[in-house]
Formats: sequence, structure tokens, C-alpha cells
Amino acid sequence: MKLELRRQFMHFLFGSAIIALVTFLEVQKSLFVLITLFITGLVFSFAIKKGAKIPVISAIVKKVERNYEKHLPGKGALLFFLGAIITIILFQEKTIVLGALCTVVYGDSASTVFGKKFGKHIIAGKRTWEGTIAGFLAALFFLSFLFPLQIAIITALIGMLAELLPFDDNFTIPIAAGIALKALAALA
Repeated sequence: MKLELRRQFMHFLFGSAIIALVTFLEVQKSLFVLITLFITGLVFSFAIKKGAKIPVISAIVKKVERNYEKHLPGKGALLFFLGAIITIILFQEKTIVLGALCTVVYGDSASTVFGKKFGKHIIAGKRTWEGTIAGFLAALFFLSFLFPLQIAIITALIGMLAELLPFDDNFTIPIAAGIALKALAALA
């Protein structure tokens, strides 16, 4: 449980930083920064795998890495950054990108923490109703600052349902949320 709490804290922290980046910079400039960070992360990952001790980075990776990710140090963070990059490339419109990122950052963090702590009723894999509902509420809270309530509800629901798919949720959640937001904007 401590490992997942540390991971989700990092997910929340870096995700909030990415959201702030997109909020205060143009989307294209944010994309450039994220690609640069992703490439830097890949370089660090390969260096750590080869035995390099990179101050601060090596310690963080060691504290948050799951056993099955040791073949690619920092895999979770790399996939998270890649998911944000793909989201920006696919949707490009600032509010849609922000909504999709809020859904994955806050919804996924809440669903994991609450699911691990309070989850009793399995939906799919290791996902629980309790975690999914917490993720929905967290995503809804943040989305409601950006969109009308009905759009926030539908997007949060679709995002958390996408978490149940058998793919990495760093991709499924923001892409599904972005598609929902794009479609709902077209209907409005």
C-alpha cells in the first residue's frame, strides 16, 4: 500500500505540474516541454538500468517502482508523460486537453488510492467499485471548473469506465475523456 501511495502522490504531483504547464503556456509549447522531459526521462531510465546513480532521480525511481517495471526504470512516469503527449497531439484545444488531463491525473489517483484502501467489490482485474466511484467524483470535481456540469459528469464517467479497459490507463483515460469532450463540444 505504501508503494502505491508514493506512486499516486508522484502521479498527482507531476500531473498537476503538467496541467499547470498547459494552463500557463500555449499547448504547442507545452508539447515541446513534455517531449523534452520524456526524452530526458528515457535517457535517465537507460542510464539507471546500466547502473548509473543519478542524484535524486535514482532514489525516486527506487521508491516508486513496481517489481514488474524494473526492466525499464521509471516506466510508470514515462508512460504517464507519453500519455500526456499523445493527448496533446490528438486534441490540441487547450480546454479539451486540460479536461482530459484532469480526468487521468485526479480521477486515476483517487481511484487507485481509494480502491486500495477501501475497495471490496471487484469490477475488472484489480479495479473496484469503490475506487471507480472515488475516481469519478475526483474527476468530476476538477472537470466542473472547466465545463458545464452535464459535460463534466459524462466525461468523468467515460474516463473512469476507460480505466477498466485492459490497456494502460495513462492512455485510455485521457483519450476517452478527450473524445467525450470533443464530441460533447460538437453537440453543444
